This record gives sequence, structure tokens and C-alpha cells, in this order.
Amino acid sequence: MVREFTDKPPSKLIDRLETSHDIRRFRRRAVLTNGNGRWELVCCTVEGFLLDESTPQTVNSRRYRQAILYEEFLTGEECLRFVSDVQEGHAQFGDIDLQRGQNSQWATELLPVNNDYMARAGYVISLGFAQHGNRASVSTLLASDQPYYPEIDDAARDWLPFPMYHGHSDARNDQIIFLLPETRAFIASAIFSEKGTLDITVAGAEVDLLSLQIKGAYWEEKSMHHVDANVIDARAALVVPVAADRLEYYLIDREGTVYDFHREDRFSRLTSNRNALGSVKHPLEDQVRGACRDGEGLHVEFKPFIAPEDKFSLGSKKTKLREVVTTVVAFANTNGGNIYLGIDDDCIITGIGQDLQKWAESAVDDSVINKYLGALKNKIKEVVHGEVALHLAHAVIGDALVVVIEVPPSPSKPISLQQDQYLYVRTGASNRKLPPDQWMSVLQSDKLHSLF
Repeated sequence: MVREFTDKPPSKLIDRLETSHDIRRFRRRAVLTNGNGRWELVCCTVEGFLLDESTPQTVNSRRYRQAILYEEFLTGEECLRFVSDVQEGHAQFGDIDLQRGQNSQWATELLPVNNDYMARAGYVISLGFAQHGNRASVSTLLASDQPYYPEIDDAARDWLPFPMYHGHSDARNDQIIFLLPETRAFIASAIFSEKGTLDITVAGAEVDLLSLQIKGAYWEEKSMHHVDANVIDARAALVVPVAADRLEYYLIDREGTVYDFHREDRFSRLTSNRNALGSVKHPLEDQVRGACRDGEGLHVEFKPFIAPEDKFSLGSKKTKLREVVTTVVAFANTNGGNIYLGIDDDCIITGIGQDLQKWAESAVDDSVINKYLGALKNKIKEVVHGEVALHLAHAVIGDALVVVIEVPPSPSKPISLQQDQYLYVRTGASNRKLPPDQWMSVLQSDKLHSLF
């Protein structure tokens, strides 16, 4: 869903905190550092736990000389006071009072069950809390009465509730984030049956009270087909061919309120286990080998290692980073696709292991790979204007490390490059740029691929 921005705390947050009867209590966790004599926020989450869930056992805050892993459980009323404080520019964590360095907007986004913030569908509402200057670096966390962490990134990864955290390059740093799980209704499962239908199961506290329906569409090449079904006894069935190329559906009520949604493309092999298209999901290694066999095309691009810190452009010369980002934009504006880092133009898997080791200045392990994926994802989003849902993963083919950047088609076109007057689309195995006077005809068609 499209992210909404407000100057004041959004009504969705205030209403939920004022009527939090479905949430047992809220857990506030924060990572604070003190590398230069002043306490600074790395990230803070306020996470709601439902009545039907067991609340995690309380853990005492962990104090180190240069860091604190803070925990506190709050009521809805206490959360409201915290919201009021951060709106005014300060946040209290025990005896530490932090001051925000600049004004920031609240961001509100509805996410499906499979997301990078929490284990349920729901709203993620955040406020930037950047402080003055750059945060001083903090390395080893060591205390006689506390667990050991090699660096602050490891501590934050262990302490914060996110399914995946990318360390110092994570875009959620310097934010206070409220995690409000959807309790009323959400999609619990979606499985193709032997009868040829996609059988969807809905769960939630108000499923029996709401008039719910599933509404969406699937695509076969250039043809779009609408589907919908009422939810009866927490179940609904959609007639969707297993061979469809793309599928999107929403769980809504009669007033159009969205409770959950799901999107996927047949070429995607990187997203969650809720994917439904295709009777067999091939391992990522098979996908990489298949791309090498078929070569570059409408959905496939090969590139070498890209350092996130590289220049976006050098005068009139295009850098490899710019080429990758341009392809991301072109895929998002057309039918989506995958960019493979570590495969050359001759379809030979060269890998990026040596370049990644130089970039990280250390041996390549899962921590280094995750740090690189997070930094690269953040860099791409930094220079792209518009909503693009990127998925990054890696595979080892023989001894070669390959990174795959999956780019689904964007639901909110056009997607563009920052400070660039062109609209990029994918045609065959290359990216084509269109001047502004051709944008309208493309967007009105709502089918970029039908023009080429």
C-alpha cells in the first residue's frame, strides 16, 4: 500500500492506542549508544501484543559503557504520552532524555503478513528521530553482567523485533516505529486446490462479525482478469489459473476498508512462502542457472558487483550503479524483472565474492552479505522516486556468490530517477527512455508493455 505522510500523529495511531482493548500491552525497545559523551538513538520500536498471544517475558534493560538495550512495557495510555513527547521533539528512556535534531513527518503504511517489520499484517507508523550530526561509532559491547556483542549492529539485530536488520545501513535507523498488528481480519493461508481454485483462509478476532470479501485480479501475459469472492465461514475461493503470470488480491469489507493484501509475480522466487503461483517453486540456485541458460531479456539483466557508495554519475558518463538503478526503474514501470550481480554478458557466473570481501574489508559471511544487501537496497531507494518494493537475496553457485535483485512491477507508476526528466521502460533486453511528452499516453494505457 502507498505510504501516507502527516505532520501530526496519524489518526490510525491515536485511535488504536485509545481503543487498545484487543492488545494486551505494548513493548518498547530501543538501542541507544554513547560514543562521544552524548546518548543517541539507533532505533526504537513500540510493538503491540494481542490478547490471544503470549506476551514475551520481561527482560531487564542491558547496560554497557557505550550502549543501552532498553526495554519497557507500556499501556495504551502510556503510549499516547510517548507519542505526544516525540511529537514535541524529545523521547525519554529511563533517565535518558533525547532531543530530536530536526522536524520530521509521520509515515503510515499498511503491510501484509509477510513484511520486514513484524509477523502479522498491520500498520507500521514511524517518525524520524535524527539527532544533530553523525552518530559516533560503537564497537564491542562487553560487561561482566551482560551478554557479549562484537558490535552494536549485532546487538541491534538481536534486540529489535525485525525479522531482518541490516545494521548501520538499515533505513529504519534513527526512527521511532509503532508496530500495530491487524487483529480484526487477515489472510492466514492461500493454497491451490485439486479443483483448480485458490483456497484462501482468513483469521482474526472479527472475522465472524465483518462482511468480508476478496477482490483482485490475475494476469496472463497482457490480459488482465478480475476475480472476487465473499468470505464465508472464514474461507473464500478464487478461480485463478496456476499458470498465471501475476496475481494481486485484497481482503476488504463492504465499506472498502483494507485488512490485508497479497501481490506476487510468476518470475519471482525470492518472496515469502505465501506465494501461490506455479505448482512448483524452484530453488534460487535453479533460477540463477535458468537465467544463464536463457540470457538477458525482458525480465533479466546481468551486472557485475556494485558498491553502494559508488558515484551515481560521473559527468556525462554512466556508472554501473546508475545502470542498475535505471534497470530497476525500467522493470518497475513495465512487467518487473530480476537483476543478477555476478553474471557477465556472456552468461558466465563470475560471482562477486572477491569484490565483496574488498568492500567489507573482512571475510565474506552471512553478516557481511546481509550488510551489503541492506546498503545496496537503501542506496537504490534513495535515488528512485516512487514506490518500488525491492527484494534482495543471494545464492552460491559452485564457489561463486550471486546477488539477485527482484523488482516487481510498481502499482503506482510512473517510477523515475531522482533529477532525471525521462521515463524508463523495459523493451526486450534493454531499457528505453521516453521524454515527458510521451508519458501521458503510456500511463493512460496502464499497460506499458502493450506499446512495444
